[in-house]
Amino acid sequence: MGGNTTLVPGATLRRAGFFTRAGFLRGVVPAEVERRLGYRAGRLAQGWWLLVLTEMPGPADFELRGYSQMSGGVAQGHLPQPPDPRTAEARLGAEGFDLGRIKAGLIRDTFRLAGPDRLAKVVPVAGETGEADYPPGSGIPQWTLTRPLAWSVAAFVAPGRVWMGEMR
Repeated sequence: MGGNTTLVPGATLRRAGFFTRAGFLRGVVPAEVERRLGYRAGRLAQGWWLLVLTEMPGPADFELRGYSQMSGGVAQGHLPQPPDPRTAEARLGAEGFDLGRIKAGLIRDTFRLAGPDRLAKVVPVAGETGEADYPPGSGIPQWTLTRPLAWSVAAFVAPGRVWMGEMR
């Protein structure tokens, strides 16, 4: 897969996939962003794009993925054969948790479209090379959009630089 070098600050695009909160990305060096998110060392060496969600997801638009140490949202998902290959959401559902209530609570109490903890996505300039790109992270909350929603390209973080929270 090719790199992500064609994004433009201020542009709006639609994407699905993993996301977290911007506060976990602010003020940390690229190597720490990699550790937090579960990217291989050096994945952000060419820089990265910060996207911020501009459309609030509904309960059917996202899945619970636990924390970033759960590669792919699966406990020990970095292993070729994880002991329990179910995602965090699948496990919670199987254990009788009310997923609708959990998601409604997240939307109400945690998800933000503005401010320092708004919902955010990191898009590395370097393209993917395979599953080895995603070792376990250090454990920040993560979710997955199951359908593309609107994101704004908030910033480009140049190689070796730190994102300090400025957003266009």
